[in-house]
Amino acid sequence: MTHLVGINWTLSSFHGWGVLGVNLALALLRAGRLPVPLQETSLSLTDADWHQMQPALEAGTEIRALMTEASSFAVGFPVLQPVGNALRWDERVAGTPDLGITFFENTHLDAEAILRGQSLSCLITGSRWADDLLLDRGFTNSRVCYQGIDPRLYFHTPAPKTRFPGRFVVFSGGKLEFRKGQDIALEGFKRFHARHPDSLLLTAWQNPWPDSAANIVRGRFAKATPQAGSTAPLDIEAWVSAHDLPKDAHAEIGFLAHGLLPDLLRQADAALFTSRAESGTNLMAMEALALGLPTILSANTGHLDLIASVPCLALRDQSPVTPSMAEDGVAGWGDSDPDEIAALLEEAYAQRTRMDEMGRAAAKAMQHWSWERRMEVMIEGLGLRGAG
Repeated sequence: MTHLVGINWTLSSFHGWGVLGVNLALALLRAGRLPVPLQETSLSLTDADWHQMQPALEAGTEIRALMTEASSFAVGFPVLQPVGNALRWDERVAGTPDLGITFFENTHLDAEAILRGQSLSCLITGSRWADDLLLDRGFTNSRVCYQGIDPRLYFHTPAPKTRFPGRFVVFSGGKLEFRKGQDIALEGFKRFHARHPDSLLLTAWQNPWPDSAANIVRGRFAKATPQAGSTAPLDIEAWVSAHDLPKDAHAEIGFLAHGLLPDLLRQADAALFTSRAESGTNLMAMEALALGLPTILSANTGHLDLIASVPCLALRDQSPVTPSMAEDGVAGWGDSDPDEIAALLEEAYAQRTRMDEMGRAAAKAMQHWSWERRMEVMIEGLGLRGAG
């Protein structure tokens, strides 16, 4: 197996890009390629996956040792580049050729950004919304390929809800920041909780990049700037308390390895995702749907692909988002209505039988969204099928 493919971001079990990288690496191995992690890894894998990944990890260690000697490094094999806002990536490592995977939310793309993106041999987008933005700007090298979910973790029979007895548990996940809209979720839940004090908001809002959380204060319902935590980057509990939600109405999960999240999600009765923008289809939302949770999604950007394909509850009332500066492109972004959130939570609370039916239908639909299937499509889109 000598046909190398570089992956130029951190393979990790603890955040979205990392999980994508792990599953893409495993798929490349199945396809006869040897993925090379060009950044340090942070992994928590099953024994079987560890065994399968060993050749890739060893190759990555060898090549990273060579890279430390140079400020820039060109390799004679394809490199997958993580393309972000303004269609930028770390160009210190150059592949032959460079292939891009992009999750950009800022829709402001100037002439230089367009030229950068069009220079890639292929550019994978995570949603129709993102791909349409590129098509409108004349791109011919982009393709939509969705993320996936792990059927080993997310298609088991639901476990008994024993962790929060007597509570109606609403799960909301995603790193705390303006784009993810936690201020909206909190305001909507607060209005619902006023009628149902037995409800509990269970969050996974910790952010490994705390500086990026400060922009949550731009949110129209935000009342405080997140502060540093004593044992974690952010004090999520204090931030929630500053919004006048009773302390016993909230629990924060904190950082968990990806494989441990399903057991906690199974303790929830509903899930809530109020993102102002998602360039992809929102990995945590996909996982909640795969577990059969009645899931409320803001009807904008990448969420629209899920709403079109999987039974869920959509927040259709979307107000335009005002950019903070001219370079902030927010075309297609949306602010959800907290009253609509409270109303949909009321449906989930009052109509348990119908919600159970919706959840089962969602879980069935999500069986077509496994990582194995989705990464096969991505490898094909990238032109990396086979060892030739």
